[in-house]
Order: sequence, then C-alpha cells, then structure tokens
Amino acid sequence: MKSMIIGAAGILITAGTLPAFAADMAVAEPPVETPITEVAGVYDWGGFYVGLNTGYAWTDGDYTGGLPGSHSMDGWAVGAYAGYNFFNNGWVYGVEADVKRDFNDARFTSGGLPFEYETTWGGSVRARLGYAIDRTLIYGTGGYAFTNAKLTDVTTGARDKETFHGWTIGAGVEHAFTDNVAGRIEYRYSDYNKSDIFGVAGSDGDIDSHSIMLGVSMKF
Repeated sequence: MKSMIIGAAGILITAGTLPAFAADMAVAEPPVETPITEVAGVYDWGGFYVGLNTGYAWTDGDYTGGLPGSHSMDGWAVGAYAGYNFFNNGWVYGVEADVKRDFNDARFTSGGLPFEYETTWGGSVRARLGYAIDRTLIYGTGGYAFTNAKLTDVTTGARDKETFHGWTIGAGVEHAFTDNVAGRIEYRYSDYNKSDIFGVAGSDGDIDSHSIMLGVSMKF
C-alpha cells in the first residue's frame, strides 16, 4: 500500500512539472520563405514589323540648261514601312523598306513659260543599326532610295516624268509602348542622282530632300 501511495505521488509530481518543462523548451518554428521579387524582362526588339508613317519633307530640285536655278518643293508625305529586326545583347540590327506618297509641287517661270514640278511617290531599302535601352531604341539607317518626279509645261501640257535613284541616310528614336506597338520619329537626308527628266524643257536636274517622319508600327 505504501509503495502504491509513493508511486501515485510520483506520477502527480511528474504531471505537474511537465507543463513548466514544456514551456521552457524552445519551439521550433517553420522556416520563413524569402519573397521572390519579379524582375521585368528586357524588351525583345527581334521580329517582323509593319507600320504607317506621315511627316514633312523639304525638297529641292536643281536645274541646268533650259531651266537653270533651284526650286523648292516642300510638302507632306504619307507612307508605309516594313522590316525585320535581330536583337542581341542590347544591339538591334536589321533591314527595312518603305514607300511613300508625296504631296508637293512648285510652280515657276522660265523664259516666260510657266512650269510645274513635283515628286509623286518614292521609297527606300535600308539597313538599320541601333542600341536599345529596354523599350527605347536609338538607331541609324542608310541605303538605297528612289523617287518619281514629274515636270509639266503648264502652257502646252507637255509632261515628262522619271524615277530618280540615289541614297539616303538618317537616324531615329523608337519606343515600344506595348509588347506589339511601337512609335518612332525619324530624320532622313536623301540625295538622288542627276537625270534628264527635264528634257521637255531642254534641262537636266537632280533632287535632294530632308524629311522628318512620325510612325507607328505593329510587331509580330
């Protein structure tokens, strides 16, 4: 009987000390995961794109022979362009082609006769090279260019037209507003070789122009 009382007392003492012992024990907490912060990826300029553009061109025609002198044909232009970019470690390079419709004309008098001169349409095929700071691209461009010009003798209605061939060079800034839509502003200088288009007036001439165009494109 005495041993039973001693055993029961031991059990009671042990039960009473367990909560205190448990309270003194360090409770192991589950590891806290470090939150992962997502970093936006660098915009990929690679791929095919098409776009529309509009702007203004300051165009001059220089004449010799029957129509000596220089005459300005400044005016607006609208057009379209398409190209393909390669993207490599920030560098963007590719090819682009464009066509445009010019809205310009110049009227002048030579030898007492009125003439009208204009460029009607043109375009280019160019290389592009630039460097992208994420969604903003700064680039240079250059290559082959052409334009179609027309000279009219207003009195007789006699008309001559021909396509001039030359070169163009320029630079621009392009920004990708979304993953597929980009806008740009581009300056170009174009110089077209001399042509005998002015044979209707017994004159030769050449054309050069400075243009600033705004464009919006879609990348696929």
